[in-house]
Amino acid sequence: MERSRAQVNPYLVVAATGVGVFLSALDSSIVNVSLWTMARDFGVGMADIQWVTVAYLLVLTSLMPLGGKMGDRVGKTRIFQMGIALFTLGSLSCALSPTLAQLVASRVFQAIGSSMMTANGLALVTYFTTPENRGRAMGLNSITLAIALAAGPVLGGILTQFYGWPSIFLVNLPLGVLGYLLVRHIVPRTEPVREVSFDVVGAALFFLCLFSLVYAVSVARDVAVEQTVLFAVVSIVSFVVLLIRERRFISPIIPTRVMADRRIWTSIVSAILSFMAMIPISFLMPFLLQDALGLTQGATGLFLTVHPIVISVFGPISGVLSERVQARVQTVIGLIIQAVGLWALALSVPNLALMVASIIVLAIGLSLFTVANGNFVMTAAPKEYMGVMSALTNIARTTGFSVATALATTVFSFYFGWFNPLGLTSGTEYVTAYVEGYRLTACSFSVFLIIGAIVSWLRGRLHPSEEARSRPKTNLGLTPPPV
Repeated sequence: MERSRAQVNPYLVVAATGVGVFLSALDSSIVNVSLWTMARDFGVGMADIQWVTVAYLLVLTSLMPLGGKMGDRVGKTRIFQMGIALFTLGSLSCALSPTLAQLVASRVFQAIGSSMMTANGLALVTYFTTPENRGRAMGLNSITLAIALAAGPVLGGILTQFYGWPSIFLVNLPLGVLGYLLVRHIVPRTEPVREVSFDVVGAALFFLCLFSLVYAVSVARDVAVEQTVLFAVVSIVSFVVLLIRERRFISPIIPTRVMADRRIWTSIVSAILSFMAMIPISFLMPFLLQDALGLTQGATGLFLTVHPIVISVFGPISGVLSERVQARVQTVIGLIIQAVGLWALALSVPNLALMVASIIVLAIGLSLFTVANGNFVMTAAPKEYMGVMSALTNIARTTGFSVATALATTVFSFYFGWFNPLGLTSGTEYVTAYVEGYRLTACSFSVFLIIGAIVSWLRGRLHPSEEARSRPKTNLGLTPPPV
């Protein structure tokens, strides 16, 4: 017999879906810390090995709207389960890949599964919570995310150092099986939203737009200007055509009428900018620590745990604050603190102690912004579009990461070449050029946070009735109120 929403403990739902969140986050943090080793083993440079990350993010981002739409129509729980299964099979394929090309192809397959569970994870949490406890549930969800991000670098460093990089994908297999069983036995099926058809053409246009943009940024330094311009034009044209189609399509992948709401689009844009500014840590930092500063794989992994540990501690606090403080106030403050942390990080390199202190500040700012922004957009979203808005919230993260990863490679290569005109590969001058290149790249990316703070302030407030519902009244503990 199917259970009603009132009979479901929302925190058990958070725990069950959290395995999928954990898998996705663990995979990204493990892979990033192991990229330097992969590049060495395959005999390639940063420009080539970046596609292990970029290809995954491209497919994940492009398919998430479709995954969210499938969740709304077929059932969020069912699509989430299928996503875990595909992700687990993709992980096995990655571990067995003998070449870089096959590894990238396997990452694409892995991303298909990840898009299905990522698009519906937040929607399931939203579906089984109320405005009174949603902020705390999202705060607990952020703890799961942070634990995975903290465990990933350490686990990845140890596994890669002693067992090789394929082992970092094999750890997903038992977790994937566990996650599938937990969701099957704990999370009830959700009510599907009956719609006419999937917008396959819209999904294809979205992928073309994003792929063209990322590719143009990735190859900008290595190809003729005409080729870069061509891909940029393709990206712009496909985006315009996508908007025109989505306005007319009866069941759009991206609901333009909802996105026209200032509360929604400002939340999405500011999230993209916030996550773009994280690339100097998530992508460039492992290369800086190992290639320039000489840290071992294990030491690099340990260093990279600072950021997620701070988020895991501050996530619940941010969740409680998001239920009591105006979203635009908390998000703007968070983005400003994040910018201060990034500037401090740029100035503190190569002093490891000061770098740690700077990352702590940056992580506090990111936690304040992310939780408040997620609570705001999901509360403002129409009920029938919860799956799509869950997908769009995650798309903001992966779009920011994919575009910024390609951009960071290009920007850092420019600055590094500027300080290293002789093309040195070792020595004091090489390290100096690496450090200066990293500093300027981090400072350049802080601009995204300033723009994000301005955009976030423009979001305004929720409707008074929604603001009243989003704040706890009598139930201040972790016991969920009746639905």
